[in-house]
Amino acid sequence: MVGRARCPWRGASETVDGNLGVFAIGVGETGCGEGEPYPKKKRRHAKHSEFYYLRFQSGPALILCPLTQGRLGVIFVTMDTETIRLTETVSKGGCAAKLPAGQLRAFLSKLSLPQPKELIVGTSTLDDACLWELGDGRLLVQTLDFFTPIVDDAKDFGAIAAANALSDVYAMGGEPKIALTIMGFPASKLPLSLIEPLMAGAVEKITESGACLAGGHTIDDDTLKLGFSVTGFVDRHSAWKNSGAEEGDHLILTKGLGTGTITSASKNKKATPQWIEAAITSMKQLNRVRHLLNGVSIHAATDVTGFGLAGHSMQMAEASGKSFVIHVSTLPHITGAIECLREKILNKAHHSNLDYVKASVDFGDIAEELRWLTVDPQTSGGLLLSVSAKESAAVVKQLLPEFPLTRTIGEVIKKAEPTLRFD
Repeated sequence: MVGRARCPWRGASETVDGNLGVFAIGVGETGCGEGEPYPKKKRRHAKHSEFYYLRFQSGPALILCPLTQGRLGVIFVTMDTETIRLTETVSKGGCAAKLPAGQLRAFLSKLSLPQPKELIVGTSTLDDACLWELGDGRLLVQTLDFFTPIVDDAKDFGAIAAANALSDVYAMGGEPKIALTIMGFPASKLPLSLIEPLMAGAVEKITESGACLAGGHTIDDDTLKLGFSVTGFVDRHSAWKNSGAEEGDHLILTKGLGTGTITSASKNKKATPQWIEAAITSMKQLNRVRHLLNGVSIHAATDVTGFGLAGHSMQMAEASGKSFVIHVSTLPHITGAIECLREKILNKAHHSNLDYVKASVDFGDIAEELRWLTVDPQTSGGLLLSVSAKESAAVVKQLLPEFPLTRTIGEVIKKAEPTLRFD
């Protein structure tokens, strides 16, 4: 029998003599009976490590593994979508797959971009989405987000990808209306039938938001990537930006931190089912908060995603011309996050995020696991809101029923060095 450690599908293994050619073992639905030669005209090859993937024009595929003495191990692949672990098909997933923020910011600063008068918010403040003046009292909100699998279940991944993309519109105070799919699909490695649960999960979230899926674009790619371009609208005088924080404001975070470390632990089979479920539940929750805030003025907002709490807080403070103080003892975190960080279950984004903020952030003497928590790359993370001190308690009270980990985590102070301080 041939080991199947690298194969994400369930199948039975047999061996055939390599000198007699390649044989298909029991692949009746493709037209090959047991022991019949594998038809060369239907063969497609894609080498992956020591395995060779062979796909028919329809039906399941084979994985061939070279053995000793010129023999081949043949794995009959059922392509059962329920047994595919999506995270095993990629090296990095979710918002942790973003390019390093510091390098990206340096490249973008060198571009000469037109600034038409209708473009109210563009790239200059590193906001969550752009705002375009429509001339009828409304602003168009436009954003785009996509990434590789962060969870194993296809439907959950679709729902998280949609919730994450929709979040940028919510972070601008808007309501999403139209979503367009962006998908790269590895057709030579995964069954096309996987697209159905992927999109079913996404459509559920898009529909829940009040938007509709109106189209999209797909390509055949080496790894699975899924995301959405989302269009929304907001009243011109009600738009939220990341640049309006005022001295004396309180900072409120609506979701727990820790999706980065927990999903890394899950990929490495070091997370408990309870931790994984808590992270998935958080990532699938839509950031619809505006309708919960009765008469409250939000001075500034952003969603906390791949650059971590420290990165997005730093950007919001810089855009507002202020400094932030955040109290780590108040930071909400998802069940299992601290345990994972104490075990130093980190990914590349933890380190690139730390490098991004190190020149502008004072971590003081906080515990190491809490420092890593502040740069943990979030996928579909919560909103960071800047509100007046006199209204912050009311905001937390209004959000808690829907967002039970909502906490006041800090305050806005006069511009000083460093831009962001954790104590």
